Amino acid sequence: MKKWLLFLLVLLSVSAGQAQVIITPQLPPLGLTVKPQLWSFSLINAGNTAINVKVEMVLKDASNNQTVLSGVSSIFNLPMGIKQVQLAEVLPVTYTLGVPGYGVDISQDGFLPVGTFTICYTVIKVLNDAPEQVGEECITTQVEPLSPPQLILPVDSERVEVTRPFFTWLPPSPFTLFNNLRYDWVLVELLPTQSASDAVQQNIPVLSQQGLTFTNFQYPLSMPELDTSKYYAWRVTAKNNSSPIANSEAWVFKVRKFGVDTTVHRSSGYYLTLKKEEDATATACSGILRYEFLNELNATEVELRVYDISTPNRREIVLDSVGYAVKYGQNFLQLDLTDYSAIKDRHIYLLELINARKESWYLKFEYRKPE
Repeated sequence: MKKWLLFLLVLLSVSAGQAQVIITPQLPPLGLTVKPQLWSFSLINAGNTAINVKVEMVLKDASNNQTVLSGVSSIFNLPMGIKQVQLAEVLPVTYTLGVPGYGVDISQDGFLPVGTFTICYTVIKVLNDAPEQVGEECITTQVEPLSPPQLILPVDSERVEVTRPFFTWLPPSPFTLFNNLRYDWVLVELLPTQSASDAVQQNIPVLSQQGLTFTNFQYPLSMPELDTSKYYAWRVTAKNNSSPIANSEAWVFKVRKFGVDTTVHRSSGYYLTLKKEEDATATACSGILRYEFLNELNATEVELRVYDISTPNRREIVLDSVGYAVKYGQNFLQLDLTDYSAIKDRHIYLLELINARKESWYLKFEYRKPE
C-alpha cells in the first residue's frame, strides 16, 4: 500500500509541474516569402506557472517529406495564458540546412525556397536537467515568388510582322531563389468569346515546349506559319526542380495579313519531331502528317501504328501497311491521313514508330479535316 501511495504522489507531482502549450501559427495572408515570417504565432500556456521555452521549426517539402530547413529560436519566458510571440523574442534563430538542391539562403532574413511545404512547430520547455516537449503543431502552406515570369514579346494585343515570332520573357523574382529554373511555354489559338487565360487552359496547344532553360523561344521552322486570320494566346510556367512555382499572365497577339515570314522552310512542308516519351503535348495536323525520324540503326524498315485516343478506350487505326521503309540517318516521312475513313475530324491521335530494337517514338496530334 505504501508503495502505491508513493507512486501516486510522484505521478501527481509530475502532472502538476507539466504545462501543456497550444501553438497557433499566424502566417501572413499574402503568403510566405522570407524566413522571419515563419516566426509569427501565438502560444497558450495552460499550466499554472510561467515557464521558459524555445520553439523548434522544421520545414519539409510536402511532395517527398524531405527536410529543407530547420530552425531553433532563442529561449524566452512564456507566462500563463495567451501570449502573442514577437519576432524579437525568438531571435537569434539558429538555422540548419536540410537536403541540398533547394538553394536555401542561410541568413536570418533570407528568402525561403519556392514550393509547397509542411511546417511543424514544437514547443520545448527548458529545464535544468532535460528539455521537455509541451506542444506541437503542423501546417501546410505554399511559398510563392514575389513576382511570376513577366512576358515581354510579342506585346499583349500586338499585331506582329512575322509569321514565326520570337517569344521572350523575364524570370520570376527574386531570381536567386531558384537553383534549377526551367520554363514550360504554350501557344494556343484564341477562340471567339474566350479570354486569354481560358484559352491556354482549355484549348489544345498549337505548340508547347517543356523544360526550356532560356527566357526566350523562337517559333520553329518545323511548324507551319501562324495563320493571319487567327488570334493566338501564350503563357509561360516557371518550374524549379520540376515543381511548378508560378504562371505568367496569358497574352494575345495576331499576325498582320501583310506579314512576311523572315525564315525559310522546306518546300515539301513542315515536319514534326517524334519523342521517346508519350507526353501530353499535341499538335494540329490537316490532311498529310509529316514527321522526321533519326534512324541510328542499320535497318531498312520500321513499324508504324496510329491510335485514336479521344476516348478512354484506345482504338488502333488499321493502316495499309505496318512496315515502312527508312534509310540510315535523318528521314523525312509522311502519312496521308485522308486515305483512311476511320480518321475523324477533331479527334486526338497517337502515332507510334517502332524501330528494329523495339524502341518506340511517339507523336500526338489533333486531326483537322482539310477544307
